[in-house]
Amino acid sequence: MSSRPPEREELDGMLEPLLQFAQDMLRRRGEFYPFAATIGVDGQLNLNAADTGSQHPPSQEVLELLADGMRAQASTGQIRAAAFCYDVRFTGADGKQTDAIAVALEHKAGDAALVMLPYSKGRLSGLRFGELIAAPPAERRVFRAG
Repeated sequence: MSSRPPEREELDGMLEPLLQFAQDMLRRRGEFYPFAATIGVDGQLNLNAADTGSQHPPSQEVLELLADGMRAQASTGQIRAAAFCYDVRFTGADGKQTDAIAVALEHKAGDAALVMLPYSKGRLSGLRFGELIAAPPAERRVFRAG
C-alpha cells in the first residue's frame, strides 16, 4: 500500500510524456524550446507551447509566456497540476558542467518537484542520456503560495 499523496502520483504521471517529447526533439532537431503540460480538473494531460512571434526566442521569454497562461488557467480553477520542461546546463556531482532536460512540476495541493535528465551529444556516440536526478524544487510559477 502506497503512502504517497495522490498529487505526487499525478506529477509522476506527467514526467514521462514530457521527458519523451524533449528527448524526441533532441534526437530530431538537436535542441528544443521550453514547453509545458497541465492536468485539467477532468484529469486530462495537455501539452502546451508558447509562440513569442520570434523564430529564436529566449527560453526565459517562452517560460514566462507559458507561466502567464497557466496562472490564468489556475486562477479560474481549470487546472490542478502544471509542469515546465526546458534545457539547462548545471554542475553535476563530479563538478563538471553538463546539459540536462529539466522538468519543474507543481500541484495545486502544494507538492512541487524538480528533476533533471543529463545528456551529452557526441559526434561519434550520438545522443546519450544519464540517470534522472532529483533537485531542490524550483520556484513555483503557477500555484503560488498566498
